[in-house]
Amino acid sequence: MPRILITGATGPVGSTLAAYLLRQPDVTLSVFKRWRSDPRALAPIVDNLTVHEGDIEDPYAVADAVRLAQPEYIYHLAAQSYPAASWGAPVATMRANVEGTVHLLEAVRRHAPTARVHIAGSSAQYGVVAPEAIPIHESHPMRPASPYGISKVAQELLGLQYYDSYGVHTVVTRSFNHVGTRQGDRTAIQTFCRQMALIEAGRQPPVIHVGNLEPRRDYTHVDDVARALWLLLQRAPGGTVYNMCSGVATRMGDILEMVLAQGAVPVEVVIDPARLRPVDEPVLRGDNSSLRTLTGWEPRIGMEQIVAELLAFWRVRIHEE
Repeated sequence: MPRILITGATGPVGSTLAAYLLRQPDVTLSVFKRWRSDPRALAPIVDNLTVHEGDIEDPYAVADAVRLAQPEYIYHLAAQSYPAASWGAPVATMRANVEGTVHLLEAVRRHAPTARVHIAGSSAQYGVVAPEAIPIHESHPMRPASPYGISKVAQELLGLQYYDSYGVHTVVTRSFNHVGTRQGDRTAIQTFCRQMALIEAGRQPPVIHVGNLEPRRDYTHVDDVARALWLLLQRAPGGTVYNMCSGVATRMGDILEMVLAQGAVPVEVVIDPARLRPVDEPVLRGDNSSLRTLTGWEPRIGMEQIVAELLAFWRVRIHEE
């Protein structure tokens, strides 16, 4: 009966992964959530898991959760997970992501030394990549272009150091863009769909405000991510790194066109300077061959289906509001 602990369990990936793991045979699931995080994402499954509350920046709370859960598998997803937010809060980003990872790894070393630990890295670790290096392989040098990306490099190196120094079985994913209905509206694709739903409901003028539409991004649906993470942590050797991605990069402007095509009303598109970042990587498309070879995984949900799902979600959400 595998015992599993998820940190950051109320986030879009964490909550989706929790629901997925509970559908596997004989899983005992514990989650670690920040005391003030919105628990609604876990509401449908909360009776089937154990909740430990605290803050990833509190080493005592993290240690207690690991000690009590005695996990065989740990998914470390707790983080300040928005690159744009890291420009305004670089210190807070480092504390949550870097110090939080140290707290977890120290707790594992002391209380669950044989656990397999997944650490969620990011494609932001690569930074701006030359066109000839696309798709990006795990061997590509890391040159992060944001405080968030730097914090994720540090998380990865910590995980690998604890494997080398203490034998903690760490596996790192450099995750490209994940998308799902539990994500909120802080990412571009979500803001496109939310604004369209607001316009359809008559609650916003027929104008969609956007940022830079030229970047191409590699999106994977969170349901596909959950499947991959479960396969990966069971099979991957310790001290290894894998891209977590679909292998397909879609231009943001093309995603917007899908939203406009599926929308019920005509709209105008306006560039909003406040939505432009200091640095925006032109293309982020990953090479997922290592993950696929190890696990046999492949993504099942494409961009057209993702847009349809998000539009349906925001239409319901706006109606309820």
